[in-house]
Amino acid sequence: MRPLRHGYTNDTRGDGAVVVKRYQGGIDEALRRGTELAALEKLPPGFPVPRVLGAPDGALRLEQLGGLHGQDLIDEGLAGPVLRSCGALLRRLQQVDVSAVFPDTAAGTGWVVVHGDYGPNNMLFDQDTFRVTALLDWEFAHPGDRIEDLAWCEWIVRRHHPRQVDALDDLFTGYGVRPSWARRRQAAAAKCEAMVERFRNGPAAARKKWQENLTLTLAWRE
Repeated sequence: MRPLRHGYTNDTRGDGAVVVKRYQGGIDEALRRGTELAALEKLPPGFPVPRVLGAPDGALRLEQLGGLHGQDLIDEGLAGPVLRSCGALLRRLQQVDVSAVFPDTAAGTGWVVVHGDYGPNNMLFDQDTFRVTALLDWEFAHPGDRIEDLAWCEWIVRRHHPRQVDALDDLFTGYGVRPSWARRRQAAAAKCEAMVERFRNGPAAARKKWQENLTLTLAWRE
């Protein structure tokens, strides 16, 4: 198996048919593995996620799905159709019964299934139609507010592809609604704050990085 590109924290290797993902990062590896395993097993049939083929200690064996990585396509100047598909798939994800994926979710909360790191950084696309062929890396999945994943997808673009900010119109077109900038920035900042707190007792470099991300996020203007 060879290392796969676009892995940021974990050791992810594939052979074209199977991916083995070993959880790393120096913090909460077992929790992240368990969260991803549970989400992948409970999402409805037909949703573009890999099948779980096995769960060895500290890792998952997953079906390797085809497609081109979203950030590569954005770098090729194709941010518009990529983000439109991101928005459309998010709308579909939020129609999934949250209690089927997270059985302990209380009724009447209005919560939805939140991926937790939603964006082109964790998606593969059909090179001709831009249909999402895979939504990957569910280790931060949880029930929560529908603004979370939308705001984070926007954050990925603003933080890592600042020249493509104008293409965010396509994200909201695909999603079907454009919440206020105040709500979106607040949600993105809250995620950054959560990451700072997550690394409070973890690697100092990671904590510093997320503090810098928080400062940048709070300084953005639409």
